[in-house]
Amino acid sequence: MKDIQDVLEGGRPTKELLQLCKRLERSWNLSDILDAVAPVAERVLGYAHVWLALVAETPGMVTVVSHRTQGQESEFTRALLSLEIPIAGDPMLEEIMGADHVVVVEDARTDPRTNKQIVAQVHNRTIINVPLMLAEQRLGALGMGTFGDAEGVRPPLPWQLDFMQAVAGHVAVALDRVRFMQARKSAEDALYEEKERLQVTLHSISDAVITTNARGELLYINPVAEGLTGWPLTAAVGRPCQEVFGLRGHAPATDPQDVVAAALAAGQTHRYSQLELLPRTGGSLLIEGAVSPIRDADGEVQGAVLVFRDVTEQRRLSREIEFQATHDELTGLGNRRAFETALRACLEGARAQGLPHVVCYLDLDDFKVVNDTCGHTAGDELLRQVARLFTQGLREGDCLCRLGGDEFGMVLAHRPMHEALALAERLQSALAGYRFAWREQAFAVGVSIGMVALDGRSESVGALLQAADSACYVAKEAGRGRIHVWASDDLALARRYGVMEWVSRIEDALQNHRFVLYAQPIVPVGCSPHPGRVHCEILLRLRDAQGVVVSPAEFMPAAERYHLAPRVDRWVVRHALEWVAHHQERIELCAINLSGQSLGDAPFVRFVLETLSDTGVPCDKLCFEITETAAIGNLPTAHQFIATLRQRGCRFSLDDFGSGLSSFAYLRDLPVDVLKIDGQFVKDIARDPVSLAMVRSIHEIACLMGKRTVAEFVESEAILEHLRAIGVHYAQGYAVARPQPLDSLLAP
Repeated sequence: MKDIQDVLEGGRPTKELLQLCKRLERSWNLSDILDAVAPVAERVLGYAHVWLALVAETPGMVTVVSHRTQGQESEFTRALLSLEIPIAGDPMLEEIMGADHVVVVEDARTDPRTNKQIVAQVHNRTIINVPLMLAEQRLGALGMGTFGDAEGVRPPLPWQLDFMQAVAGHVAVALDRVRFMQARKSAEDALYEEKERLQVTLHSISDAVITTNARGELLYINPVAEGLTGWPLTAAVGRPCQEVFGLRGHAPATDPQDVVAAALAAGQTHRYSQLELLPRTGGSLLIEGAVSPIRDADGEVQGAVLVFRDVTEQRRLSREIEFQATHDELTGLGNRRAFETALRACLEGARAQGLPHVVCYLDLDDFKVVNDTCGHTAGDELLRQVARLFTQGLREGDCLCRLGGDEFGMVLAHRPMHEALALAERLQSALAGYRFAWREQAFAVGVSIGMVALDGRSESVGALLQAADSACYVAKEAGRGRIHVWASDDLALARRYGVMEWVSRIEDALQNHRFVLYAQPIVPVGCSPHPGRVHCEILLRLRDAQGVVVSPAEFMPAAERYHLAPRVDRWVVRHALEWVAHHQERIELCAINLSGQSLGDAPFVRFVLETLSDTGVPCDKLCFEITETAAIGNLPTAHQFIATLRQRGCRFSLDDFGSGLSSFAYLRDLPVDVLKIDGQFVKDIARDPVSLAMVRSIHEIACLMGKRTVAEFVESEAILEHLRAIGVHYAQGYAVARPQPLDSLLAP
């Protein structure tokens, strides 16, 4: 194994994690995930063997998917590439699939938890399994280890365990995405299977049969053939088969094909996948059939048998199913399968001919407003109209597809980036000038566009889709209605990858207690604080593996983006209430921040009530802080949340008040006790009359409504003097007291 100093040199694990994150985002199946993780495990950790132990669809079973070993192999080890194993009765599997910690078996030969029969066949030595968890859902475990005497026993070091857990966090996100893509692919494949079943059904219907003599004169025609040709048996017998079985020529002014004569002359069976039959009654039918010579006992040709069937409807249905399998039923555009096919063709052309193309990912802005306001029928009609509007702006050779929901994909063929940008801007302008009308209501809709160049250097279809999607995400995050062009050195995209990295670090912090609580005092402005008692706000920090304390501004965006915020809030509430319960005689009031996601999470209210009962904290010592934007965005649920806890005696504070455009309009609907004036106004009141007027106005309105006020960002004595003059009740900021670890707040 490499020396630890060599591995850690130059921040290599961090670089490896970033590269792994990028590779995992391009993973399309379990094999891709293993192929991404295996080289990192070997280079950084020195473990050449990697596997996934996944919760199987069959209850009580685990599916083990392993990367092919480079050491000892047998038929049994190869079978372990994908194997379902029962969990019950296997102590090691029971611990792995139930633990929230890393399970380490230093030596499988001696550890009592291992199945010695399997160990003897597989030659396991050291086994490490790291839990795969995402949004409180257990996906399974990521395994690594050594095999055989050559590799021996190598238990992991503490830094290796930390690195493995970080890798497992990335793998859990990738595994969730792979399963989502596989489910979507299965749905599309089902459409193809339906086509095959339809073809089998159509092939099983009764066939039409005609027999002739050696001269090609008709001897017999069955009822099905009568119906198709329009000739009854009595009228058809004795006539040349070509007269009854009339076919259209392949081209104008050409003689019809005589399939019976051709088979008789060749003396062998001729099959025809498609012929155009001209019935006696008029019109035409598409048929398929076969003509075989009939021989006597001596092998002489005595005639022919013609078997055929009407495939007109079958061909129509086949074309329809083929269309449906590659097109979106709602808009008539190509679907994701068609888009990937077009991308693949352009990529092959770019590599062969060097022609430039541009891939665009389009995501409608404010589509949800139409859906929520007018219903899905209106949303469907909006998508149809937008599809027509986009199509009008494209030229022949361009490809527009609906990828799902309100997302579209475009391939702009044979265009350099500057031309594609101009087209994208024209599409945005056209949509900006468009108004969707529905039952006397009109809606404006915008679009965010991500773009990436497609040329001979492009890696793959999956990489192109990922790049365009990421660029679109950045465009949407920048304020919607924007266009963003992907670049390998793009800082905005790098920040998005950084957000992805924080997911695993947050999971690690939750599982390994890396979160820490700080507190910042809140003091009265016009009078002295209550002697011996503390009024404070609980603040969250994260201590990383190197012991560095990280601000929530760095990790909470990722927590909210990937719906981890309620789990973080639960950790904060549980630990904060335990601290208050232990020091309640010295606490005047403790403010605890809650995210907007927790407001809309019904089980979270029950959790808070249960925690209050468990800890015995007096509710009048608690004040829950919610932001103005979160409250307004979830007004009905916020109102219910506040009402439930206020009935128990808890107080509520509206944080960052004044940041919204409709702050005062919503204030009457929110039964809060305290307004925390947004720091963007407070920090400038000593030099900006407008900010001073805003703070005074908020305070006066609060007083009229019987609410207390707290000024944030009080960073100087001059600001504090203005607050005293206005009459603001409390102040919080560096001029009053800095945040400090919770344990030191009450220290003598």
